[in-house]
Parts: sequence; structure tokens; C-alpha cells
Amino acid sequence: MQYQYTAEQQEFRDSLRRFVSDHYDYERHRQRLAKGEHFDAGLWQQWAELGVLGLALDEEYGGLGSGLDDMMAVAEELGRGLVPEPVVPVVAAARLLASVASPAQAEALLPSLVAGELRLSLAWEESASRGNPLVVQTRVKDGALYGKKCAVLGAGEAQQWLVSARNEQGELLLLLIAAQPDGLRRYVMADGRAAGDIQFDGVPVDDSAVLCRGDAAERALRQSVSESLLLMAAESLGCIDSLLSVSGEYLVTRKQFGMPLAAFQALQHRFADMFIAGEKLRSLLWAAFQQQGREGFHRAAAQLKVQLAESGRYVGQQAVQLHGGIGMTDELNVGAYFKRLTLMELLAGQRDDHLAGLALAS
Repeated sequence: MQYQYTAEQQEFRDSLRRFVSDHYDYERHRQRLAKGEHFDAGLWQQWAELGVLGLALDEEYGGLGSGLDDMMAVAEELGRGLVPEPVVPVVAAARLLASVASPAQAEALLPSLVAGELRLSLAWEESASRGNPLVVQTRVKDGALYGKKCAVLGAGEAQQWLVSARNEQGELLLLLIAAQPDGLRRYVMADGRAAGDIQFDGVPVDDSAVLCRGDAAERALRQSVSESLLLMAAESLGCIDSLLSVSGEYLVTRKQFGMPLAAFQALQHRFADMFIAGEKLRSLLWAAFQQQGREGFHRAAAQLKVQLAESGRYVGQQAVQLHGGIGMTDELNVGAYFKRLTLMELLAGQRDDHLAGLALAS
């Protein structure tokens, strides 16, 4: 049973940490966001050269053929560096595309994804979905697509959208749609990443756009969303570990009444509780990873999302309080990590949504 990264994965993770440290330091992060720079084409190409964009794709398409645990290792470093580029959403969408595409479609699209020339976004979340990807109100009617998708990460930077919809018979379809500026409302989320809402108002759809349908489409979409929850948790762990590091250093160096804050037992206990919250999330992440290919995988992913919300909120709030007023300022990265953790809590269904789903399934 695997409950930690292998030596090879740790080595790859360390190389990514150096890359993130060199190109995504916090001061540069602040400057980019102040200028409205949420996507850097040059850095995106470097992610491709590192092999990250092809991590989940087969070698025949130029990828590395790696598993979900390799992607988790990458996601942790993305969270640690507060990377604004939509690396994880694109890799997750590429993994879904590879699982449903025909050989001709795979040959035409996947090498471009690996090379960083093509970017893909998965548009599944709707206002009514509340974390359930099978709740789909977007419809294909008379050869046209109608509906709205919300909070699509990297929607404005993508050339293709993977869209879930239902036909007039209620059958689920996975569609590959060329990205169009019409109907796209772009915005920047609180943590600095770019996202968008997509309004489809009669977009023409023919049979060639349908990648998968019916039960096969439902299985593929559920699998992709559950895997994305694991990657989201791994990214959150990167934020939490960074907050623990920053807060621990602050408690040791900051003095009050002639002694470091770390000497006060109440603060020691608070910091210990923060550490425990992070370890709860880490344990459930690896527990969910073990459930891949089993009946309980989706349930384990939902439980993980609940713990992500609880651990992220607790560690973020405590880190801000331990730092006092400076924890609320943009000059310190504590607030930035807390914003990223808060967005993770809200995306792909909130805590109560997943708790309700777990209760109904029990």
C-alpha cells in the first residue's frame, strides 16, 4: 500500500520545487497580479518542457504515462508556489480527453497538449450541480447547445472546452467545443487565478463534437471530477505546509514580554492543532488514492473534499490570527495562501454539499 511518494516521485517533486521557487516567489506573484498578469505563455511553455503537461498522457503521444500520485506531487508544489497558471485543470482535462477520445482524435489533439500548444478546460460545474457532475442542466436541442457553466478555470486561455450536456432524451454527452469569446465572461478569483462563466446560447453542435455519451460518459466524468478533488486536496496541502512553515518561523522569531511566542503554551497547542488538521487532510488524501478503481472511490473523494474545507479554513484562520494584523496584509503571503484555500473550499461543491451527498448515499 502506498501512503507516501516514491523516491523517484520525491526527486521529481524536488526539481519542481526549485522551478517554482525560482519563478513564483511571492514578490513576483504580487507584481504579476497587480499588473493583471494571470497567465504567462513563456512559463507555460516551460511547464511543457518539464513534462508536466504530458504527465498523465501515454508515451505514444509524447507524455510520461504517469499515474494520479505523480499528479498529486505536482499539485502540492503548485499550491506551495501559488501558481496562477491552470496547470492542474488542463492536465486533468487532458486525462479525461485521453480516456474518451477515439484513436484519430487522440492522435490529433494529445501531442499538442503535451507540447503546450493546445490548452483545454473542463466545463462541468453549474449553479445547480453543487459538487455532483451528473446534475447537468445544459442541453443539446435541435443541433444546438444551450446552458451555462460556472467557474471554469482557465476558460479564457483555452482553445478547446470539454463540456458536459444532456440531449433531448436526457442522455449525458461529453462535447469538445472550440472556445469562443461570445458568451464567455472572464474574471479573476480572489486568489488571483483566472476563470470564466460560459453561456451557450444556440452554439451549433454536430455529431463530430460528441466524444462520449450515456453511461460511459457518466463514468468518465465522475472519475475525472473525483480525481480532480484529489489534486485539489494535494494543492491545498502545499498551501497548508507553507502556512505551517511560515507560522512556525514567526512564532520562533517574534518576541513578546521578552520571550519568543513559541514559548507560550497556548500558542504551542494552537500550532499543534494546525499541524493535526493538515495531517488529517494528508491521511484522507492517501486513503482516497488507495480507492482508485474501487466502488468506494467517489465516496472517498467526497469525504476528502469535506476535510479539505475544514482543514483549509482552520489552518488559514489560525495562521492569520497568529501573525496578528500583518497577517491581513498583502505584504505577507499568509493571506494569499488563505485565499487559495478558501477558493478550494468553494470550488466543485462546498462542504455541506458533499456532506449531504454522503448522507444520501449511506
